[in-house]
Amino acid sequence: MALIAPPSAAVSSRPDWRVFLLLPLLHFASVKLTMSLALSPENEVVVWLPNAVLLAALLHWQGARGGWMAALVLASDIYANIPAFPPLQATLVSLCNLSEVAFTYLLMRRLGVSPGLERIHDFGRFLLAGPLLGSLGASLLAGVVLLTLDRVSAPYSTLTLLWWFGDALGLLIYTPLLLAFLRPDPEGARGGPAGIAMVGLTLAFAALLFTQPVNAGAAFHVALTPHLLLLPLLWVAVRCGTRCTALTVALIALGAAWSVTTGHQPFGAASPHDTILRAQEYILTLSIIGMGLSILLREQRALAQDLEDKVRERTVELEASNRRLAELSATDSLTGIANRRRFDETMEAEWARARRSGEPLALCLLDVDLFKPYNDHYGHLAGDDCLRLVAEVINAHVRRASDLVARYGGEEFAFIIPGVDADGALATAHAVCAALQARGQPHVRSPFGVLTASIGVAVMVPTDDDTPDQLVRLADQALYEAKRAGRNRVVQVASEDVETLRAVHRR
Repeated sequence: MALIAPPSAAVSSRPDWRVFLLLPLLHFASVKLTMSLALSPENEVVVWLPNAVLLAALLHWQGARGGWMAALVLASDIYANIPAFPPLQATLVSLCNLSEVAFTYLLMRRLGVSPGLERIHDFGRFLLAGPLLGSLGASLLAGVVLLTLDRVSAPYSTLTLLWWFGDALGLLIYTPLLLAFLRPDPEGARGGPAGIAMVGLTLAFAALLFTQPVNAGAAFHVALTPHLLLLPLLWVAVRCGTRCTALTVALIALGAAWSVTTGHQPFGAASPHDTILRAQEYILTLSIIGMGLSILLREQRALAQDLEDKVRERTVELEASNRRLAELSATDSLTGIANRRRFDETMEAEWARARRSGEPLALCLLDVDLFKPYNDHYGHLAGDDCLRLVAEVINAHVRRASDLVARYGGEEFAFIIPGVDADGALATAHAVCAALQARGQPHVRSPFGVLTASIGVAVMVPTDDDTPDQLVRLADQALYEAKRAGRNRVVQVASEDVETLRAVHRR
Protein backbone atom coordinates (compact mmCIF):
# COMPACT_ATOMS: atom_id res chain seq x y z
CA MET A 1 0.00 0.00 0.00
CA ALA A 2 1.73 3.20 -1.21
CA LEU A 3 0.80 6.09 1.01
CA ILE A 4 3.83 8.27 0.29
CA ALA A 5 3.09 11.41 -1.70
CA PRO A 6 4.82 11.74 -5.09
CA PRO A 7 7.90 14.00 -5.32
CA SER A 8 5.84 16.67 -7.05
CA ALA A 9 3.59 17.09 -4.04
CA ALA A 10 4.53 20.14 -2.01
CA VAL A 11 4.98 19.04 1.60
CA SER A 12 5.46 21.99 3.92
CA SER A 13 6.87 19.82 6.72
CA ARG A 14 7.27 16.18 7.65
CA PRO A 15 5.70 14.66 10.76
CA ASP A 16 8.16 14.36 13.65
CA TRP A 17 8.30 12.03 16.64
CA ARG A 18 5.52 13.93 18.42
CA VAL A 19 3.12 13.10 15.61
CA PHE A 20 3.97 9.40 15.79
CA LEU A 21 3.40 9.51 19.55
CA LEU A 22 0.13 11.44 19.49
CA LEU A 23 -1.44 9.82 16.40
CA PRO A 24 -2.16 6.35 17.90
CA LEU A 25 -3.18 7.98 21.19
CA LEU A 26 -5.68 10.24 19.44
CA HIS A 27 -6.95 7.30 17.41
CA PHE A 28 -7.43 5.16 20.53
CA ALA A 29 -9.12 8.05 22.35
CA SER A 30 -11.47 8.48 19.37
CA VAL A 31 -12.40 4.80 19.61
CA LYS A 32 -13.23 5.17 23.29
CA LEU A 33 -15.14 8.40 22.64
CA THR A 34 -17.21 6.64 19.98
CA MET A 35 -17.93 3.68 22.22
CA SER A 36 -19.01 5.91 25.09
CA LEU A 37 -21.16 8.36 23.12
CA ALA A 38 -22.29 6.74 19.89
CA LEU A 39 -22.80 3.01 20.59
CA SER A 40 -26.35 1.90 21.24
CA PRO A 41 -27.37 -0.95 23.58
CA GLU A 42 -28.09 -2.96 20.40
CA ASN A 43 -24.40 -2.47 19.36
CA GLU A 44 -25.28 -0.11 16.54
CA VAL A 45 -22.77 2.72 16.01
CA VAL A 46 -24.25 6.07 15.08
CA VAL A 47 -20.93 7.62 14.04
CA TRP A 48 -17.46 6.01 13.87
CA LEU A 49 -14.82 8.69 14.44
CA PRO A 50 -11.38 6.95 14.53
CA ASN A 51 -10.87 6.50 10.77
CA ALA A 52 -10.86 10.27 10.33
CA VAL A 53 -7.72 10.56 12.49
CA LEU A 54 -5.42 8.79 10.00
CA LEU A 55 -7.16 10.39 7.00
CA ALA A 56 -6.67 13.90 8.41
CA ALA A 57 -3.00 13.14 9.16
CA LEU A 58 -2.39 11.84 5.62
CA LEU A 59 -4.09 14.86 4.10
CA HIS A 60 -2.29 17.37 6.32
CA TRP A 61 1.19 15.94 5.71
CA GLN A 62 0.26 14.93 2.14
CA GLY A 63 1.21 11.31 2.67
CA ALA A 64 4.70 11.95 4.03
CA ARG A 65 5.72 8.92 6.14
CA GLY A 66 2.23 7.60 5.56
CA GLY A 67 3.32 3.98 5.89
CA TRP A 68 4.57 4.52 9.43
CA MET A 69 1.45 6.42 10.42
CA ALA A 70 -0.75 3.69 8.95
CA ALA A 71 1.15 0.99 10.87
CA LEU A 72 0.77 2.83 14.18
CA VAL A 73 -2.94 3.43 13.65
CA LEU A 74 -3.47 -0.18 12.61
CA ALA A 75 -1.82 -1.39 15.82
CA SER A 76 -3.95 1.03 17.86
CA ASP A 77 -7.11 -0.12 16.07
CA ILE A 78 -6.36 -3.81 16.65
CA TYR A 79 -5.68 -3.15 20.32
CA ALA A 80 -8.95 -1.23 20.64
CA ASN A 81 -10.92 -3.99 18.86
CA ILE A 82 -9.53 -6.91 20.88
CA PRO A 83 -12.09 -6.55 23.70
CA ALA A 84 -14.98 -6.72 21.19
CA PHE A 85 -13.66 -9.28 18.64
CA PRO A 86 -11.48 -12.38 18.58
CA PRO A 87 -7.89 -11.63 17.53
CA LEU A 88 -8.35 -12.72 13.91
CA GLN A 89 -11.57 -10.78 13.41
CA ALA A 90 -10.12 -7.77 15.26
CA THR A 91 -7.21 -7.73 12.82
CA LEU A 92 -9.49 -8.15 9.81
CA VAL A 93 -11.84 -5.40 10.99
CA SER A 94 -8.87 -3.08 11.52
CA LEU A 95 -7.62 -3.86 8.02
CA CYS A 96 -11.05 -2.92 6.68
CA ASN A 97 -10.76 0.42 8.47
CA LEU A 98 -7.26 0.93 7.09
CA SER A 99 -8.38 0.06 3.54
CA GLU A 100 -11.17 2.63 3.86
CA VAL A 101 -8.73 5.40 4.81
CA ALA A 102 -6.13 4.35 2.22
CA PHE A 103 -8.69 4.24 -0.59
CA THR A 104 -10.18 7.59 0.42
CA TYR A 105 -6.81 9.32 0.62
CA LEU A 106 -5.53 7.92 -2.68
CA LEU A 107 -8.77 8.81 -4.46
CA MET A 108 -8.74 12.33 -3.02
CA ARG A 109 -5.16 12.76 -4.15
CA ARG A 110 -6.10 11.43 -7.58
CA LEU A 111 -8.95 13.94 -7.77
CA GLY A 112 -6.62 16.79 -6.81
CA VAL A 113 -8.36 17.65 -3.55
CA SER A 114 -6.56 20.36 -1.55
CA PRO A 115 -5.19 19.09 1.78
CA GLY A 116 -7.27 21.48 3.86
CA LEU A 117 -10.57 21.23 1.91
CA GLU A 118 -10.25 24.93 1.12
CA ARG A 119 -12.69 24.95 -1.80
CA ILE A 120 -16.27 23.82 -2.14
CA HIS A 121 -15.48 21.42 -4.98
CA ASP A 122 -12.80 19.88 -2.72
CA PHE A 123 -15.48 19.27 -0.12
CA GLY A 124 -17.71 17.66 -2.76
CA ARG A 125 -14.90 15.38 -3.90
CA PHE A 126 -14.17 14.48 -0.28
CA LEU A 127 -17.83 13.45 0.13
CA LEU A 128 -17.51 11.27 -2.94
CA ALA A 129 -14.18 9.68 -2.01
CA GLY A 130 -14.73 9.16 1.72
CA PRO A 131 -18.29 9.03 3.05
CA LEU A 132 -19.65 7.58 -0.18
CA LEU A 133 -17.11 5.29 -1.89
CA GLY A 134 -14.45 4.67 0.77
CA SER A 135 -16.92 3.83 3.54
CA LEU A 136 -19.06 1.76 1.19
CA GLY A 137 -16.12 -0.33 0.03
CA ALA A 138 -14.96 -0.96 3.59
CA SER A 139 -18.48 -1.85 4.68
CA LEU A 140 -18.73 -4.51 1.97
CA LEU A 141 -15.55 -6.12 3.27
CA ALA A 142 -16.45 -5.67 6.94
CA GLY A 143 -19.86 -7.26 6.43
CA VAL A 144 -18.15 -10.49 5.34
CA VAL A 145 -15.87 -10.40 8.39
CA LEU A 146 -18.76 -9.79 10.79
CA LEU A 147 -20.72 -12.74 9.40
CA THR A 148 -17.94 -15.04 10.65
CA LEU A 149 -18.79 -14.12 14.25
CA ASP A 150 -21.05 -16.58 16.06
CA ARG A 151 -23.02 -13.93 17.92
CA VAL A 152 -23.93 -11.96 14.78
CA SER A 153 -27.30 -12.92 13.33
CA ALA A 154 -28.15 -9.81 11.32
CA PRO A 155 -28.30 -10.14 7.53
CA TYR A 156 -25.35 -9.02 5.40
CA SER A 157 -27.21 -5.99 4.03
CA THR A 158 -27.95 -4.71 7.53
CA LEU A 159 -24.34 -5.17 8.63
CA THR A 160 -23.13 -3.37 5.53
CA LEU A 161 -25.50 -0.43 5.95
CA LEU A 162 -24.67 -0.01 9.64
CA TRP A 163 -20.94 0.04 8.92
CA TRP A 164 -21.32 2.32 5.91
CA PHE A 165 -23.49 4.94 7.62
CA GLY A 166 -21.43 5.02 10.82
CA ASP A 167 -18.06 5.32 9.04
CA ALA A 168 -19.38 7.82 6.52
CA LEU A 169 -20.69 10.16 9.22
CA GLY A 170 -17.51 9.78 11.25
CA LEU A 171 -15.39 10.85 8.29
CA LEU A 172 -17.80 13.64 7.46
CA ILE A 173 -17.88 15.35 10.86
CA TYR A 174 -14.41 14.52 12.20
CA THR A 175 -12.07 14.96 9.21
CA PRO A 176 -12.90 18.66 8.57
CA LEU A 177 -12.65 19.32 12.33
CA LEU A 178 -9.17 17.78 12.62
CA LEU A 179 -7.96 19.51 9.45
CA ALA A 180 -9.30 22.85 10.69
CA PHE A 181 -7.18 22.60 13.84
CA LEU A 182 -4.14 21.03 12.14
CA ARG A 183 -3.78 23.80 9.60
CA PRO A 184 -3.37 27.56 10.20
CA ASP A 185 -6.66 29.39 10.21
CA PRO A 186 -6.53 32.00 7.40
CA GLU A 187 -9.72 33.61 8.65
CA GLY A 188 -8.49 34.19 12.19
CA ALA A 189 -10.99 34.80 14.95
CA ARG A 190 -14.10 35.65 12.96
CA GLY A 191 -17.34 36.62 14.62
CA GLY A 192 -15.78 38.09 17.75
CA PRO A 193 -17.70 38.04 21.04
CA ALA A 194 -21.03 37.85 19.21
CA GLY A 195 -19.89 34.72 17.40
CA ILE A 196 -18.69 33.08 20.60
CA ALA A 197 -22.00 33.93 22.27
CA MET A 198 -23.97 32.45 19.38
CA VAL A 199 -21.93 29.23 19.46
CA GLY A 200 -22.52 28.97 23.19
CA LEU A 201 -26.28 29.55 22.80
CA THR A 202 -26.43 27.01 19.97
CA LEU A 203 -24.71 24.33 22.06
CA ALA A 204 -26.87 25.16 25.09
CA PHE A 205 -30.00 24.85 22.95
CA ALA A 206 -28.68 21.54 21.60
CA ALA A 207 -28.12 20.27 25.13
CA LEU A 208 -31.68 21.21 26.02
CA LEU A 209 -33.09 19.37 23.01
CA PHE A 210 -30.96 16.26 23.40
CA THR A 211 -31.50 15.84 27.15
CA GLN A 212 -35.23 16.42 27.33
CA PRO A 213 -37.08 13.63 29.14
CA VAL A 214 -38.47 10.73 27.17
CA ASN A 215 -41.86 11.15 28.82
CA ALA A 216 -43.78 13.74 26.86
CA GLY A 217 -45.72 14.64 29.98
CA ALA A 218 -42.66 15.54 32.02
CA ALA A 219 -42.49 19.00 33.51
CA PHE A 220 -39.51 20.16 31.41
CA HIS A 221 -40.44 18.50 28.13
CA VAL A 222 -39.95 20.78 25.10
CA ALA A 223 -41.98 19.96 21.99
CA LEU A 224 -39.18 20.97 19.60
CA THR A 225 -36.95 18.95 17.29
CA PRO A 226 -33.18 19.27 16.77
CA HIS A 227 -33.75 20.47 13.22
CA LEU A 228 -34.17 23.95 14.68
CA LEU A 229 -30.42 23.90 15.38
CA LEU A 230 -29.85 24.32 11.66
CA LEU A 231 -30.79 28.01 11.90
CA PRO A 232 -28.17 29.10 14.45
CA LEU A 233 -25.65 26.78 12.78
CA LEU A 234 -26.11 28.67 9.53
CA TRP A 235 -25.42 31.91 11.42
CA VAL A 236 -22.23 30.38 12.85
CA ALA A 237 -21.17 29.21 9.37
CA VAL A 238 -21.68 32.70 7.96
CA ARG A 239 -20.09 34.68 10.77
CA CYS A 240 -17.57 32.51 12.60
CA GLY A 241 -15.47 30.72 9.99
CA THR A 242 -14.78 27.09 9.13
CA ARG A 243 -12.92 26.08 12.29
CA CYS A 244 -15.71 27.22 14.60
CA THR A 245 -18.36 25.70 12.32
CA ALA A 246 -16.60 22.33 12.23
CA LEU A 247 -16.37 22.26 16.03
CA THR A 248 -20.05 23.19 16.41
CA VAL A 249 -21.13 20.54 13.90
CA ALA A 250 -19.06 17.87 15.64
CA LEU A 251 -20.39 18.70 19.10
CA ILE A 252 -24.01 18.75 17.90
CA ALA A 253 -23.48 15.45 16.05
CA LEU A 254 -21.97 13.77 19.09
CA GLY A 255 -24.77 15.18 21.22
CA ALA A 256 -27.34 13.71 18.86
CA ALA A 257 -25.54 10.34 18.86
CA TRP A 258 -25.36 10.30 22.66
CA SER A 259 -29.01 11.27 22.92
CA VAL A 260 -30.38 8.43 20.80
CA THR A 261 -28.02 5.80 22.24
CA THR A 262 -29.05 6.62 25.82
CA GLY A 263 -32.76 6.18 25.23
CA HIS A 264 -33.76 9.77 24.50
CA GLN A 265 -36.01 10.42 21.55
CA PRO A 266 -35.28 13.92 20.24
CA PHE A 267 -36.46 12.85 16.76
CA GLY A 268 -39.75 11.40 17.95
CA ALA A 269 -40.92 8.01 19.11
CA ALA A 270 -39.62 5.12 17.01
CA SER A 271 -37.85 1.81 17.29
CA PRO A 272 -34.17 1.96 18.34
CA HIS A 273 -33.00 1.16 14.83
CA ASP A 274 -35.25 3.78 13.22
CA THR A 275 -34.21 6.34 15.83
CA ILE A 276 -30.55 5.78 14.93
CA LEU A 277 -31.37 6.12 11.23
CA ARG A 278 -33.13 9.43 11.92
CA ALA A 279 -30.15 10.65 13.92
CA GLN A 280 -27.76 9.67 11.12
CA GLU A 281 -29.93 11.43 8.56
CA TYR A 282 -29.94 14.52 10.79
CA ILE A 283 -26.17 14.47 11.27
CA LEU A 284 -25.66 14.03 7.52
CA THR A 285 -27.89 17.01 6.71
CA LEU A 286 -26.40 19.16 9.44
CA SER A 287 -22.80 18.43 8.42
CA ILE A 288 -23.20 18.90 4.70
CA ILE A 289 -25.18 22.13 4.99
CA GLY A 290 -23.11 23.64 7.80
CA MET A 291 -19.65 22.69 6.52
CA GLY A 292 -20.58 23.18 2.87
CA LEU A 293 -21.82 26.71 3.50
CA SER A 294 -18.82 27.56 5.67
CA ILE A 295 -16.31 26.30 3.07
CA LEU A 296 -18.19 28.04 0.27
CA LEU A 297 -18.16 31.36 2.11
CA ARG A 298 -14.49 30.95 3.00
CA GLU A 299 -13.71 30.33 -0.65
CA GLN A 300 -15.73 33.36 -1.68
CA ARG A 301 -13.97 35.53 0.90
CA ALA A 302 -10.61 34.24 -0.29
CA LEU A 303 -11.55 34.99 -3.90
CA ALA A 304 -12.76 38.45 -2.93
CA GLN A 305 -9.54 39.10 -1.02
CA ASP A 306 -7.50 37.81 -3.94
CA LEU A 307 -9.45 40.09 -6.26
CA GLU A 308 -8.87 43.05 -3.94
CA ASP A 309 -5.16 42.24 -3.82
CA LYS A 310 -5.01 42.03 -7.60
CA VAL A 311 -6.93 45.28 -7.98
CA ARG A 312 -4.60 46.92 -5.46
CA GLU A 313 -1.58 45.53 -7.28
CA ARG A 314 -2.89 46.64 -10.65
CA THR A 315 -3.69 50.07 -9.21
CA VAL A 316 -0.13 50.41 -7.95
CA GLU A 317 1.19 49.30 -11.33
CA LEU A 318 -1.17 51.70 -13.10
CA GLU A 319 -0.12 54.58 -10.87
CA ALA A 320 3.53 53.72 -11.52
CA SER A 321 2.82 53.59 -15.26
CA ASN A 322 1.03 56.91 -15.08
CA ARG A 323 3.97 58.40 -13.23
CA ARG A 324 6.34 57.04 -15.86
CA LEU A 325 4.13 58.40 -18.63
CA ALA A 326 3.96 61.76 -16.86
CA GLU A 327 7.73 61.76 -16.54
CA LEU A 328 8.13 60.81 -20.19
CA SER A 329 5.68 63.49 -21.28
CA ALA A 330 7.63 66.05 -19.24
CA THR A 331 11.12 64.83 -20.22
CA ASP A 332 13.22 65.69 -23.25
CA SER A 333 13.97 62.39 -24.95
CA LEU A 334 17.41 63.48 -26.19
CA THR A 335 18.97 64.98 -23.07
CA GLY A 336 16.88 63.35 -20.31
CA ILE A 337 16.10 66.68 -18.65
CA ALA A 338 12.76 68.51 -18.47
CA ASN A 339 11.18 69.57 -21.72
CA ARG A 340 9.46 72.83 -22.67
CA ARG A 341 6.11 71.67 -21.33
CA ARG A 342 7.59 70.91 -17.93
CA PHE A 343 9.39 74.24 -18.00
CA ASP A 344 6.17 76.15 -18.59
CA GLU A 345 4.35 74.29 -15.80
CA THR A 346 7.19 74.82 -13.33
CA MET A 347 7.54 78.47 -14.25
CA GLU A 348 3.85 79.06 -13.50
CA ALA A 349 4.06 77.22 -10.18
CA GLU A 350 7.28 78.90 -9.02
CA TRP A 351 6.03 82.30 -10.13
CA ALA A 352 2.88 81.90 -8.02
CA ARG A 353 4.94 80.69 -5.03
CA ALA A 354 7.40 83.59 -5.32
CA ARG A 355 4.55 86.09 -5.54
CA ARG A 356 3.02 84.69 -2.33
CA SER A 357 6.30 84.55 -0.43
CA GLY A 358 7.85 87.75 -1.78
CA GLU A 359 11.07 85.93 -2.65
CA PRO A 360 13.04 86.51 -5.86
CA LEU A 361 12.81 84.15 -8.81
CA ALA A 362 15.78 83.77 -11.16
CA LEU A 363 15.70 82.49 -14.73
CA CYS A 364 18.76 81.76 -16.87
CA LEU A 365 18.53 81.13 -20.61
CA LEU A 366 21.52 79.38 -22.22
CA ASP A 367 22.29 79.16 -25.92
CA VAL A 368 25.09 76.98 -27.30
CA ASP A 369 27.47 79.21 -29.24
CA LEU A 370 27.66 78.56 -32.99
CA PHE A 371 25.76 75.32 -32.72
CA LYS A 372 24.69 75.21 -36.39
CA PRO A 373 28.30 75.35 -37.65
CA TYR A 374 29.17 72.67 -35.03
CA ASN A 375 26.36 70.48 -36.31
CA ASP A 376 27.31 71.02 -39.95
CA HIS A 377 30.97 70.21 -39.31
CA TYR A 378 30.71 67.27 -36.90
CA GLY A 379 27.36 65.82 -37.95
CA HIS A 380 23.97 65.43 -36.29
CA LEU A 381 25.02 62.57 -34.00
CA ALA A 382 27.85 64.68 -32.63
CA GLY A 383 25.39 67.54 -32.31
CA ASP A 384 23.14 65.33 -30.17
CA ASP A 385 26.14 64.41 -28.01
CA CYS A 386 26.91 68.10 -27.68
CA LEU A 387 23.42 68.85 -26.34
CA ARG A 388 23.65 65.98 -23.86
CA LEU A 389 27.01 67.34 -22.68
CA VAL A 390 25.52 70.79 -22.08
CA ALA A 391 22.63 69.28 -20.10
CA GLU A 392 25.12 67.31 -18.01
CA VAL A 393 27.17 70.42 -17.22
CA ILE A 394 24.12 72.43 -16.20
CA ASN A 395 22.82 69.60 -13.99
CA ALA A 396 26.17 69.46 -12.22
CA HIS A 397 25.79 73.06 -11.02
CA VAL A 398 22.02 73.44 -10.66
CA ARG A 399 21.33 70.70 -8.13
CA ARG A 400 18.77 71.89 -5.56
CA ALA A 401 15.47 70.06 -5.37
CA SER A 402 13.61 73.28 -6.11
CA ASP A 403 15.71 74.07 -9.20
CA LEU A 404 14.72 73.00 -12.68
CA VAL A 405 16.90 72.43 -15.74
CA ALA A 406 15.02 72.19 -19.03
CA ARG A 407 15.64 72.11 -22.72
CA TYR A 408 13.95 75.27 -23.92
CA GLY A 409 14.13 74.54 -27.62
CA GLY A 410 16.79 73.50 -30.14
CA GLU A 411 20.18 74.38 -28.67
CA GLU A 412 18.63 76.59 -25.97
CA PHE A 413 18.41 75.55 -22.32
CA ALA A 414 16.77 77.16 -19.30
CA PHE A 415 17.22 76.78 -15.60
CA ILE A 416 14.91 78.17 -12.97
CA ILE A 417 16.49 79.02 -9.60
CA PRO A 418 13.86 80.00 -6.99
CA GLY A 419 14.73 82.00 -3.88
CA VAL A 420 18.12 83.40 -4.95
CA ASP A 421 19.04 87.02 -5.53
CA ALA A 422 20.79 88.49 -8.57
CA ASP A 423 24.29 87.78 -7.25
CA GLY A 424 23.48 84.12 -6.57
CA ALA A 425 21.93 83.60 -9.99
CA LEU A 426 24.85 85.36 -11.68
CA ALA A 427 27.35 83.16 -9.82
CA THR A 428 25.55 80.00 -10.88
CA ALA A 429 25.44 81.11 -14.53
CA HIS A 430 29.15 81.97 -14.52
CA ALA A 431 29.95 78.55 -13.04
CA VAL A 432 28.00 76.80 -15.79
CA CYS A 433 29.59 78.88 -18.53
CA ALA A 434 33.11 78.30 -17.20
CA ALA A 435 32.54 74.58 -16.63
CA LEU A 436 31.36 74.06 -20.21
CA GLN A 437 34.43 75.78 -21.61
CA ALA A 438 36.65 73.79 -19.24
CA ARG A 439 35.31 70.54 -20.70
CA GLY A 440 37.35 71.37 -23.79
CA GLN A 441 34.93 69.89 -26.30
CA PRO A 442 36.57 70.72 -29.70
CA HIS A 443 34.74 73.21 -31.94
CA VAL A 444 36.89 74.19 -34.94
CA ARG A 445 34.25 76.62 -36.23
CA SER A 446 34.32 78.64 -32.98
CA PRO A 447 36.83 81.43 -32.28
CA PHE A 448 37.37 79.87 -28.85
CA GLY A 449 38.29 76.47 -30.31
CA VAL A 450 36.05 74.66 -27.86
CA LEU A 451 32.36 74.37 -27.19
CA THR A 452 30.98 77.38 -25.26
CA ALA A 453 27.65 78.93 -24.39
CA SER A 454 26.10 82.31 -23.76
CA ILE A 455 23.73 82.85 -20.81
CA GLY A 456 21.19 85.54 -20.07
CA VAL A 457 20.12 86.03 -16.44
CA ALA A 458 17.00 87.76 -15.14
CA VAL A 459 15.75 88.05 -11.56
CA MET A 460 12.40 89.41 -10.40
CA VAL A 461 10.37 89.57 -7.23
CA PRO A 462 6.90 89.07 -8.73
CA THR A 463 4.06 91.44 -7.94
CA ASP A 464 0.38 91.10 -8.66
CA ASP A 465 0.82 93.13 -11.86
CA ASP A 466 3.70 91.00 -13.21
CA THR A 467 3.54 87.86 -15.38
CA PRO A 468 5.98 85.02 -15.99
CA ASP A 469 6.34 86.16 -19.61
CA GLN A 470 8.05 89.30 -18.37
CA LEU A 471 10.79 87.28 -16.67
CA VAL A 472 11.26 85.15 -19.78
CA ARG A 473 11.43 88.27 -21.95
CA LEU A 474 14.06 89.84 -19.71
CA ALA A 475 16.20 86.67 -19.68
CA ASP A 476 15.94 86.43 -23.47
CA GLN A 477 16.96 90.08 -23.78
CA ALA A 478 20.01 89.42 -21.57
CA LEU A 479 20.90 86.34 -23.67
CA TYR A 480 20.73 88.44 -26.82
CA GLU A 481 23.11 90.98 -25.28
CA ALA A 482 25.54 88.16 -24.32
CA LYS A 483 25.65 86.85 -27.87
CA ARG A 484 25.93 90.35 -29.35
CA ALA A 485 28.84 91.11 -27.02
CA GLY A 486 30.90 88.24 -28.38
CA ARG A 487 29.43 85.02 -26.90
CA ASN A 488 30.90 82.74 -24.18
CA ARG A 489 29.75 85.09 -21.46
CA VAL A 490 26.99 85.80 -18.95
CA VAL A 491 24.87 88.95 -19.05
CA GLN A 492 22.40 89.91 -16.39
CA VAL A 493 19.51 92.23 -17.11
CA ALA A 494 19.79 95.55 -15.35
CA SER A 495 17.30 96.53 -12.65
CA GLU A 496 16.23 99.58 -14.64
CA ASP A 497 15.33 97.29 -17.52
CA VAL A 498 13.03 95.40 -15.16
CA GLU A 499 11.26 98.61 -14.18
CA THR A 500 11.09 99.75 -17.80
CA LEU A 501 9.45 96.45 -18.80
CA ARG A 502 6.98 96.75 -15.96
CA ALA A 503 6.07 100.29 -17.02
CA VAL A 504 5.52 99.16 -20.61
CA HIS A 505 3.41 96.27 -19.38
CA ARG A 506 1.21 98.58 -17.28
CA ARG A 507 0.62 100.86 -20.25
